[in-house]
Amino acid sequence: MAKAAEEAPLREELAQLRADIDSLIGTVGRLAETASDQVVSGARHAARSVHDRAGDTYEAALAEGRRTLKSTEKTIKAHPFLSLAIAAGIGWLVGKLIAWRD
Repeated sequence: MAKAAEEAPLREELAQLRADIDSLIGTVGRLAETASDQVVSGARHAARSVHDRAGDTYEAALAEGRRTLKSTEKTIKAHPFLSLAIAAGIGWLVGKLIAWRD
């Protein structure tokens, strides 16, 4: 009987220790889930931000291209013979470069 009386508090402590460990495992699991949710949320936010900036950059490049095209058209209309001479010169130069490589 004395041995059983000594083991009873130990059994209670072991039971409490198991309960504490189970609680700790649950807490760690919830913390890990919260951390992973935060990582995923941060990655989504970063991807959204990159997508938005890429869209803005694309729109800016497209607008700049349109402005350059209009400016080029105005220059060609203002100086048609000079534009033709420049185009012919570039064509001649490209032809020489291609012939030189062969």
